[in-house]
Amino acid sequence: MIALLRNYSTLYSAYLRRQLSADINNQLAVAQQELSTGYKSDVFKDLGVRSAESLSLRATIDRDEAQVTANELVMGRMETMTDALSAMRDAVQEALELAIPNKEAALGTVDGIQQAAKAALDAVIAQANTTHAGVPLFSGVELATDSLQPWSETNAATGLSPSDVFASILAGGLPDDTAATTAIAEIEALFSDSSGTAGFNFEDTFFNGAATGAPRQSLAIGDGISVEYGVQANDTAFRQVIKGLAMLASFDPAQITDPDAYATWVGTAVDALSAGSAGLLNIETRVGAQAAQIEDANTRMTDRLDIYKNRILDLEGVDSYEAATRISLLESQLDASYAVTARLTQLSFLEYM
Repeated sequence: MIALLRNYSTLYSAYLRRQLSADINNQLAVAQQELSTGYKSDVFKDLGVRSAESLSLRATIDRDEAQVTANELVMGRMETMTDALSAMRDAVQEALELAIPNKEAALGTVDGIQQAAKAALDAVIAQANTTHAGVPLFSGVELATDSLQPWSETNAATGLSPSDVFASILAGGLPDDTAATTAIAEIEALFSDSSGTAGFNFEDTFFNGAATGAPRQSLAIGDGISVEYGVQANDTAFRQVIKGLAMLASFDPAQITDPDAYATWVGTAVDALSAGSAGLLNIETRVGAQAAQIEDANTRMTDRLDIYKNRILDLEGVDSYEAATRISLLESQLDASYAVTARLTQLSFLEYM
């Protein structure tokens, strides 16, 4: 029996070689891409069911990186806040150093108390109106332009300036201890927001931010932990500082002729300043501790991010030695394919039939 053998034509063989060369070229391009990027070109095809782990890790990394960025922004805000609080304490301290020796009776330096108090009051108000990235530091959740109303500027809500309020309270002067005690009682009502006179409350004319009792600014710093970092210029320490400085700045202690009135007025102002300065220090310390807590959270998340990224590299990464070896092998195959194709093209037309 005669068996007929049918061989492929050289034309078809050349076609197959071209197809093989194109396939090797594609594989070579993929291998070169993987070598240059360090990652598999088709991650999910290679990983199969392990793709879920890779997706979960990447989602966690995105979330933690966003949290770290948010934490860094708040830490910058808190750093600016502590700088402002420190500057306030420095301003108050300068006024206190002059006022304390004159607390009970006027001494030779009493003439400078009012000017020192005015300068400190302006400095405290300016620092309280500091912003970070365009957002006021001490207004709370209310984005007021000025957390504290500038001393001589009229508050649009009440039609009064802080200086107007004090000028009204001190219209009768401080001729005796009774007048001083009465004025101090009105000032206490003013700064405790218990005055019955419209506009004569701290949160009406002096403060423009979120009212007492409003939610404080807070931040979820990761891992289910939240930090309430909001400091407002209507906190007790601020009220005490503004009260003490305003008392000394609004009425020159050197002009109080009655000794009892002098001791009552200046003594009350100095006590308020001392308490307020200590309160500002406590706030500054608390903000610093909260910033440290956020920094610790960022360190923890950054360390965890390194672990997750290394795991993703294990899952999706390509061994550079293996990729280089594969490229060498594919280049050898491609060279051989080109050589055979070149030989086929040199055959005569009849041999393609």
